[in-house]
Amino acid sequence: MSETLKTFIFVILAVVLAAAVYVSRPAVVEFKSEEMIGKQLFPKFTDPLAVKTLEIVQIDASGEKADFKIAEIGGVWSIPSHDNYPADAKDQMAKTAEALTGLTVLDVVTQNDGGNDTAALQAMYGVIDPADNAGDSAGMKIALGAANNEQLVNLIIGKKVTSKADGTAPDESAGKELHYVRVPGQQPVYVMEIDPSRFPADFDRWIEKNLLDISTLDIKQIFVDEYSFKIEVGLSDGGLQETLAPEFKGDMTFDYNASETGAAKWKPGKMMGFKGQNYQYYERKVEADKELNTETLDAAVSALNDLKIVSVLRKPGELAKSLREGKAFGKIKADADASMKKTGFYLVGIPDLKGDKTKTKLQLLSNEGDIQLRMKDGIRYNLRFGDLTGTESEIKEDAAKQPEEGQPDGSKTAEEKKTLGANRYLFITADFDASAIPVPEVKKIPEMPEVPKDTKPEDAEKLQMGIQKEIEAVEKENKREEERYKADIEAGKKRAERLSARFADWYYVIPEDVYKKIHLTEANVFRTKPKNEVPPPENKPDGEQEKPAENKADNLPDLPGIEQVIP
Repeated sequence: MSETLKTFIFVILAVVLAAAVYVSRPAVVEFKSEEMIGKQLFPKFTDPLAVKTLEIVQIDASGEKADFKIAEIGGVWSIPSHDNYPADAKDQMAKTAEALTGLTVLDVVTQNDGGNDTAALQAMYGVIDPADNAGDSAGMKIALGAANNEQLVNLIIGKKVTSKADGTAPDESAGKELHYVRVPGQQPVYVMEIDPSRFPADFDRWIEKNLLDISTLDIKQIFVDEYSFKIEVGLSDGGLQETLAPEFKGDMTFDYNASETGAAKWKPGKMMGFKGQNYQYYERKVEADKELNTETLDAAVSALNDLKIVSVLRKPGELAKSLREGKAFGKIKADADASMKKTGFYLVGIPDLKGDKTKTKLQLLSNEGDIQLRMKDGIRYNLRFGDLTGTESEIKEDAAKQPEEGQPDGSKTAEEKKTLGANRYLFITADFDASAIPVPEVKKIPEMPEVPKDTKPEDAEKLQMGIQKEIEAVEKENKREEERYKADIEAGKKRAERLSARFADWYYVIPEDVYKKIHLTEANVFRTKPKNEVPPPENKPDGEQEKPAENKADNLPDLPGIEQVIP
């Protein structure tokens, strides 16, 4: 076959293929925009339960594009835009989808004529696709999808309609809110009744509210471990060197009784501190001119009861697995260690300052100390306060950030931290303290008395039967209390396992205002008494005056023996 013939055959095949493509192309629907008035924009979407995906795209307050997604994955609602964090979306998704059914066009403000001013008009009405990052001209893009990836709704909501074509204000007496809208890829701009506030794209609006799953009635005690912990990077002969810079201040315990009212709910427990170059652990007292600031403690309990998180960051798999299974931290990999450093948490071996200082104790420490919420059922929530972070985009950038010169672990520089502060990382763990469950008191078993010899047989039998019933009753009660105790222990262990699994995968991100409420310190839980309530100093002979208690470990030398577990 000649080359000319081959070329001719290829040309014929190309023409046939092009014709086939043209014939099978999707039909373009031709319509006049004004004919849409009174008609539904998405007439095929009638079943809100058919919705399996929701995507909301808009320009956030910082001028960046924000893409929020909800999807049903494997029968479970999740948030793909946040590492598939579990969503509490069943009811809210139904309400959102219902708000998008039966959308009716009330007016048409731009035609489907492809005029030169179409783009300018779309910008004026705020219906530019936010994917184009058009700033104030961009609207809110909402897309609903079905299980088979079928698109059910695709809509851009623009600016609010403030005046009609005749210059009069729209009727909002019935709570109606009119907005300009546009279908992506189409030119016409319509007017319809729709309320953008019914489509929240805030992470905290789509998740379970009570993160810790607690009731304030069940809180028994709050333990505060006040310290700060940093890693400082400097130069040495061998290059960059990390130095751990801790400052241990002490700890405080506060008993809580929700059945009391006012300040009576709180009672201060032990206060411990460190002093001297050897970090002597000692019990300290509240200064005479100080009193408990119960308003601060009440605010902390309220914030913990409804702990607000604004974002999450997924932990490395090995770290999450270790937390979920309760394995030793020392076996986690370097990527988990680097992940913790980025977010302000450090796994280190340090001397046991509250016990035998000659022994090294493996501890998970954080930038700004931690608190422990102790419950009546033995559950202990450990909340560790990590590093500052910023907006949603900064959180994602931080997760993917590669180490830079002077930053071995890829963590933020001091200059970067100056620009942050809107949010903070939180590391939550939970365990079970069996000692919090009261051990039942075993009642003494009555002894069978000796029957006098002159007792009639029937009387002796009655006496023995009565004592036997008492014995059986006590034995049953003892057994019942023992079973209750074992059941409480088993329930506490299982609950701790469920909570550990719940918290294992995530670094939580909390707003800075929430952090300030739950980050308890000596400075904010105690306040100066009114002058008329301060007791006069005790007079003592010269030379017997007590020296002020050294409550803080300020300006002390570096702790000996601190080492990193993972290089």
